[in-house]
Amino acid sequence: MTPSAPTYLPGTPGGQPMTPGNVGLDVMSPTTGGGQEGGLISDIVVTLRRPGEDPQIAVIRDVLSDGTCKVLLGLSGDDGEVVTAAASEIDIIPPKKSDKIKIINGEQRGGTGKLIGIDGADGIVKMDETLDIKILDMSNLAKLAS
Repeated sequence: MTPSAPTYLPGTPGGQPMTPGNVGLDVMSPTTGGGQEGGLISDIVVTLRRPGEDPQIAVIRDVLSDGTCKVLLGLSGDDGEVVTAAASEIDIIPPKKSDKIKIINGEQRGGTGKLIGIDGADGIVKMDETLDIKILDMSNLAKLAS
């Protein structure tokens, strides 16, 4: 017996591609535009770049409702000068291995831990609260001020 082509091939049910809707996307995901833009959050180390001034290391103390931030210049504790800066003047400093980190985007935003390794674009983090090991995108991590 010689195989022949089937005489009936069922199409996609209903004739339309079956793509699920917004399944699995977190509302705070950058993909959906939720959450705080740019990942600015208190207690992270940043570089402050103001026109006409040299870049300075600073720590975000507070993020205001208008998108500006109160930043502490330097890393000298609470005795430094506090200034208000626009989000466009602030660059988040990425953490290095062994740094304390703060999660700045995603469902775990605000969580802290220690960066125990880096694998390409992923950071391996030991979370402070649960001691769980998490693999997180490095773009969602910032160096935590000590």
